[in-house]
Amino acid sequence: MTDRILKALMSAIVGLIALLYVAHNLANVGAAYDFFTYTTSHADQEAYPVTLLPVPPPFVIVIAMGLVFTLEIAAGLLCLYGAWHLFALRRADAAAFEAGKRWAKIGLGCAVLNWWGLFQGIAIAGYQLWQMPLGEGPMMGSWIYGGIAMMVLIYIGQRGD
Repeated sequence: MTDRILKALMSAIVGLIALLYVAHNLANVGAAYDFFTYTTSHADQEAYPVTLLPVPPPFVIVIAMGLVFTLEIAAGLLCLYGAWHLFALRRADAAAFEAGKRWAKIGLGCAVLNWWGLFQGIAIAGYQLWQMPLGEGPMMGSWIYGGIAMMVLIYIGQRGD
């Protein structure tokens, strides 16, 4: 029973992290747009001045922001729904509890896709965000939050009693 409750709590924690991030992004949407523009502009890249990905036009930045925000919303809502579902199934038989992991896993997958796929894969590796003065926070944060989501996904994926 303890393991089942912990799985629900861990899913809820990741869901809250995602929703807090998207809430802050939406509350600061102008600053977020400016940051996306800056990080894809190739500015302040002195260590490796050649970046293979092109500077995107403004409409692509808006699409990228929409994708990030959508994945954060999806991760948040699905992880919270999954947590509620897991908690509701805490006394169910093993097969029902295993089947009930679906929404939490999908939400956690959205979080990993966002923070490791988009941030680490595109922003950090593709646009070399690592070498920009403002890039260290998102680089470390996305690694940490993606790692949290992945560890919770692995934990929830383990079969219980």
